[in-house]
This record gives sequence, C-alpha cells and structure tokens, in this order.
Amino acid sequence: MDRVRICSVVAALFAAPLFAQKPAAEDLFRDTERKSGGTVFFRGSVAWFPDDRSNEVFTDTLASAGKNDDNTGWAVGAGVDLDLSQKLVYGDLLGEVFVEYAEFSTKRVLQTTNALLGGSKTSRVTINQLSVVVAPKLRWECGPVRPWVIPVGPAFLVNSPPSDDTTVLDIGLHFGVGLECLILKPFSIGVDARYTVGFGRSDTDTDYLSLGGYVGIDF
Repeated sequence: MDRVRICSVVAALFAAPLFAQKPAAEDLFRDTERKSGGTVFFRGSVAWFPDDRSNEVFTDTLASAGKNDDNTGWAVGAGVDLDLSQKLVYGDLLGEVFVEYAEFSTKRVLQTTNALLGGSKTSRVTINQLSVVVAPKLRWECGPVRPWVIPVGPAFLVNSPPSDDTTVLDIGLHFGVGLECLILKPFSIGVDARYTVGFGRSDTDTDYLSLGGYVGIDF
C-alpha cells in the first residue's frame, strides 16, 4: 500500500496543471485557434528492471543450473495520440493509447518442465513483458518543438514466464515525459522517458523504466 500512496501523491502533483484555468493573457507559445490533431508513433528504447527475476520457478528453476538474472534489455512499442479538443495551460489535452513489448533477459537455464520429470535439459528462457497503457497527455506547441507530459495513466501488464504463483497479469500506473520536433509535415521525431509501476498482483516484479526515441506521423 505504501507504493500505491506514493504513486497517488506523485500523480496528483503532475495532474494539478490539468485542472488549472487558462490565463486571460494572450497565448505566447502557440496559435490558440490551431488544432493539435493526433499522432501515430513508433518507439524503440532501452529498458531496465529495478531488480531481476532470477531464482523463480519458471525463469531459471530457482537458479539450479544458471541464473536468468539480466535486468537491462530493450523495448519496442507503438501508440496513438488522439486530440480531445481541450486547451489547458497553453497546451492541448490528448488521449494516448500505447502498447509496448519489453525484453529483459534471455539465457539458457534448466527447463522447469524437464526438471519436474527429473531431467537436466536446459533451454533458452526469455523474460519479457507486455504493457498496454491508456493515459491523458498534455502537449505544448512551441513552434516546431512540442514538449509533453503524461501525469499518470493506468497500465495493464502481462509478464512472462509466469510468477511462482503461476500468474501473469498485473495492473499499475504509467508516467512519462518527452520532447518531440516536427521535421517535415506530417513527420516528427522525439525522445522520452517512461516509468511503469506495477501493483504486484502477479507476485513478481513488473516495475520498469525505459528511455527511448520515436518517429511520429501526424494526422
């Protein structure tokens, strides 16, 4: 519960600007009549687990013949930003739907099913995770440059292999911050940092951080 409370406080701090009233002064950053529109984007990144998933039954059969203990990997994802036609704090409120596959460790270890039958065969086991995020995104138009922030959004997580409890599903919270630049209509490029906090419903570690870059297509 401590983790949930901490995430709630952080989310409240990030979300506060979403409810602020727009000042009456003229917008200095962008044309208020201009519609932001939406974006489809494709992302690649480096990803980190805070802790590795070694010494679990299905990741390396309790490390009885090697440990699947890497906690640095890679991730690929794609998403869409939809314009919600709301102008807040000089920015545009968007709705993001984002799907990402992250892979953290893949080593040859003792195969669990074989170990249950008394064998010693090893096989390559991959530790990975699928994340589905639906979140609000506040994006500012500063000429060709567009900084943005995701204050908080729900994340639906699928981890593989299963945990020691043979569960694979978790829920959590997703945070993000990034900067993108329009290079040639309708294309843009950007960099971002994203962090997902799992609630531990699958009884294994599902938190992870990713730093990456992406290519967007505006519509």
